[in-house]
Amino acid sequence: MEAQRQPQSDSPPPAWFRRVWSRLRSGIVGAGERISRRARIAILVGVLMVGANLALVLTWLNVKPKTESQTKKDYLAAALAALDRGNYSDAKRLAALTRDQRGISAAESSGASFVLGAATAMEADSMWDEDQRRYYLLAARHLEDARRGGFPKGREGKGLFLLGKSLCLSREYTASQAILERALQSQPAESNEIHRLLARAYLWGTRPDLKLALGHIEQYLADKQLSRREQFEGLLTKGQILFKDGKIDACLDVLKQIPKDSPSYADATVLQGQLLMRAAEKLQADAGDAPTAEARRAVQDKYAEAIDTLRKAQNRGNSAERIVPQSMYLIGQCFLAMNDPRSALDQFRRTQQGYPESIEGIAAAFQEADLLLRRLDQDDEAIAAYRRAVAAVGDPAEFRNPLLSLDNIRQRLSDADQTFAKAGRFEKAIQLTGVLFPLFTREKQIELAAEAHQAWAAALTHDVGRSSTVEGREAARQARAQLRQAGDAFSQLAALRLASRAYPEDVWNSADSYLAGHDFRGAVRMLEEYLRYELRRRRPRALLNLGTAQLALENFDRALEALNECIAAYASDAASYSARLLAAKAHVEKGEAKEAEKLLRENLEDGGLTPKSLEWRDSLFALGSLLEVEGRDEEAIPRLEEYVERYPDSPQLIDARYLIAEAYRRSARVPREKLDGDTIETSRIEHNKQMQQLLGAAIAQYEQVQDILTRRQEQTELEASDQAILRNCYFARGAAFYEMGRYDDAIRAYEAATNRYQHQPEVLDALMQIAACYRRLGRADEARHTLEQAKVMLTRISLDAPFTETTNYTRDQWSRILDWYASL
Repeated sequence: MEAQRQPQSDSPPPAWFRRVWSRLRSGIVGAGERISRRARIAILVGVLMVGANLALVLTWLNVKPKTESQTKKDYLAAALAALDRGNYSDAKRLAALTRDQRGISAAESSGASFVLGAATAMEADSMWDEDQRRYYLLAARHLEDARRGGFPKGREGKGLFLLGKSLCLSREYTASQAILERALQSQPAESNEIHRLLARAYLWGTRPDLKLALGHIEQYLADKQLSRREQFEGLLTKGQILFKDGKIDACLDVLKQIPKDSPSYADATVLQGQLLMRAAEKLQADAGDAPTAEARRAVQDKYAEAIDTLRKAQNRGNSAERIVPQSMYLIGQCFLAMNDPRSALDQFRRTQQGYPESIEGIAAAFQEADLLLRRLDQDDEAIAAYRRAVAAVGDPAEFRNPLLSLDNIRQRLSDADQTFAKAGRFEKAIQLTGVLFPLFTREKQIELAAEAHQAWAAALTHDVGRSSTVEGREAARQARAQLRQAGDAFSQLAALRLASRAYPEDVWNSADSYLAGHDFRGAVRMLEEYLRYELRRRRPRALLNLGTAQLALENFDRALEALNECIAAYASDAASYSARLLAAKAHVEKGEAKEAEKLLRENLEDGGLTPKSLEWRDSLFALGSLLEVEGRDEEAIPRLEEYVERYPDSPQLIDARYLIAEAYRRSARVPREKLDGDTIETSRIEHNKQMQQLLGAAIAQYEQVQDILTRRQEQTELEASDQAILRNCYFARGAAFYEMGRYDDAIRAYEAATNRYQHQPEVLDALMQIAACYRRLGRADEARHTLEQAKVMLTRISLDAPFTETTNYTRDQWSRILDWYASL
């Protein structure tokens, strides 16, 4: 009795337990003199209880595994027995318990899978349509697991039969063929059913084998034990095989054998409707490309007869639930062939809405979307329809539809994407890419979106050259926005394909898009990542692009680091010439004109480039500009004039002419200073002549620039830089006339400026210069009148006008200056 109440362990207590017990005991003894007898008894009882509990835990730990092993049950045998009794819910429960047990063998695991698959397949027999297909698909998965591990002994033939049947009836027709052929050999008791299933499998497989299908259905029909229902179902399958094989007369003979009171008669009626559709197609083909009115009418009548036949089928037989969507879909096809897209759309829409999960409902959803897009040009509705259709497909791994394959669906979606892109409806193309997953991989979805953004940007860029400046600037802005989005998409794609060979290309495409879209920080990030992998092929271009991006970000030293590597390491590559040009700009920004000039002269003089190249052209302009900024006018003028002569259509022509004018005008200061200091008359005449020539050349350039920009402004608004050049030309031309002593011409030039800028602060400068001209001409009254006019104009200029941006004074300073000059 005592042994039962307190189980004993065969092994002694562990060392840690003995140490704890020893310390507790010594503590109790040491404290015995300080505590009462009752307290000592209470402590002893507590210690004994703790020890007893520890002993129980240790004993349980030692005993538990043995208990579990002893209580393991043979659920699999019970599951197989329940399966044989037809108690499928119990069979599945017991199979699940088998799997849940620890330490089961591979045979037990595959046996449990067999029970689960067989029971699920038996349950599927009593279901309809999509529910039935899903159950058969689940059964096939369990049975496939069982086949890999081995069917239970004595049930191999049954397992193959159920697996082949489940595959066939879940529309895995091609996969079921080999399994059913094996089952035919190992399960003779089910041979008749297997023949029927093989006929369906070969009829609807990926690559139909109509000869084999017909052979199997003939063997099925040869069975004298068939019921009337089974016989007529077999005849229907035979008729479908003959129809698909194009044996129309033989098909009609078979359909005549199916009586009206047969459950298969509704299906036979649908097949008769398809025969009429086939006859209409033949009439249309025989009529050729230019059919007569009589031929067109015959085709229409035949399709109308097919529609009537299909509508009759909807109320026939016991299979109406399956017949209705089938006949509705075929009627939609008839309307489509009759070139009645509205009626076809209505029919497909009703089919999809009424039977969304059926074979025909899913096919109708894609037909609806295609019609909305291609026949009716309803983009938003088409995209919504594609979204519904893709949602109806569900998991691509489980999708099986004899009316359209996954490849067909993907092709439809790709075609729709191309339709939007070719029509220039890029926004819709991008919206459509949001529908593609999971029929397309996430990578493909993002790739198509990125390409759509790129195509949109390319189209906008093409429009820039054909539109006015304002429209062109807006198109360019929109193009850059699209390129930035393309850069984002390629960046996401790169993250998804990090471990693939496509990764460097994705990174490059992202960097390229960012750079073209003026997202320079994004470009730097992706280019630096790209350079970690690219060792040669695009490295020169990548370094050049990195320098470009860093230069745009005003990181001049980092830009030069990348550009100098490109120049030094890839001197023979075309990118090195562009790198020199950009490096020169970086040096100019750093105030290192000497280094910039050296690089530009290398491009122009080392023989690697010709004047036909863009790099040579841009280097020539950059060198002329640099020399002009440096005040080396005698060197700058021939360089810039060569540029103007060689490239009359270049985008920098106006800038070049303006710089030439400025260089000529500044060059005139030298003879002017000599004229003022020289006392020899002949020398003075020569200096004056030289000054007049230089100023005249400057005026000619100013006038050409002014004429070009004025004509351009008549067509569109000028960019800010061109507006500044035009304004400077008005005033510089007047100043040049003044310096030449041609005061009347100067007055006329400044008056043109006052007329143009009468409500802007610049008008005050012009009026002041006109007053100065009048004083030079000795016309003091007109000078004072002009200054009074300037004071009036000052009051008319807006209070928030940017005085210091276009003149040298603030509003208050102008008021005091005008008062002072008027008082002289």
